[in-house]
Amino acid sequence: MTLITLSAFALVSLAGIVATVRAIGIDGYHRVPTRKA
Repeated sequence: MTLITLSAFALVSLAGIVATVRAIGIDGYHRVPTRKA
């Protein structure tokens, strides 16, 4: 694999991970207080 391909793959993977973590974090942040209340 070339450096460009590797970098592009890393960026896509990182973006996907960040989006997933944000989605779970926001979802959990809003749901947990509701369940406890």
